[in-house]
Amino acid sequence: MKNIIKETFVFTIILIYFYYCLTNYTYIQMQINFSIKIWLTKIIPSLFPTFIIADLIYNSNIPYYINKYLHLNYLYILSIICGSPTNAYIIKEYNISPTKLLAVTKYTSLLFTYNFLKAIFKPKIALIIIFTNILSNLILTLYIKPPKIQYKHNNNNLLNILIKSINKTTNTLISILGTIIFFNTLPTNIITNKYLKTTILSILEITTSLNNLITINIPLFIKLIFTLISLSTCGLCIECQIKSIISDTSINYLEYLKYRIYHLIIFITLTFIIITILL
Repeated sequence: MKNIIKETFVFTIILIYFYYCLTNYTYIQMQINFSIKIWLTKIIPSLFPTFIIADLIYNSNIPYYINKYLHLNYLYILSIICGSPTNAYIIKEYNISPTKLLAVTKYTSLLFTYNFLKAIFKPKIALIIIFTNILSNLILTLYIKPPKIQYKHNNNNLLNILIKSINKTTNTLISILGTIIFFNTLPTNIITNKYLKTTILSILEITTSLNNLITINIPLFIKLIFTLISLSTCGLCIECQIKSIISDTSINYLEYLKYRIYHLIIFITLTFIIITILL
């Protein structure tokens, strides 16, 4: 009986979404064009070279030497710089449980984050938010102790790796485009309450959420809270991108969600403490 109710509910949601798309054709068309533009101008320029570089570095001996001589984890460094779903792209290459590693390496790319944050806040606050986000993930890492990656000395042919990487990256980016289009065509435009809409956007899609925070007229304190939520969750859109990359890997989502809630609590607390002290 439970399965019948569940399937009926899902089917009803699908029909409602289909009806919405039919009756809001102009808006859907506009959102699809917007999604493709974002994909072409923002996603491909940042993720295509990132994925290729991540593959080449993974198949070289750089991670091995960084870990051996500098005692630094290449996954954590690249995740901070490039953000998600690059972390999933790297983790997939290692035969290791991904739940804890995904939880502590979740970011939006550094350049993307700073450019949006300085459009919402003063540059000093933008830098504080970026710093506390990194610090929050570091504290979470010390607390949950994710499994260590054993980097090995490789003797791979990088030319062959490059060809395979281009094919794999292209398929991944097409999957990401589909995910972005789906989330950007959800009926958020019919929500009139700006606080409810901002809450939903901060959970759904990071780019749309931060774009909304730039233009919306609400107190700066509230904007800060929504910004921290957006950066901590990175949005369900990025979660779907991560899942599409590691679709053949098992993730404990309840445990993962619990860790990200811990991150959000730490993130909000640290940000307000530091802003209060410095400003």
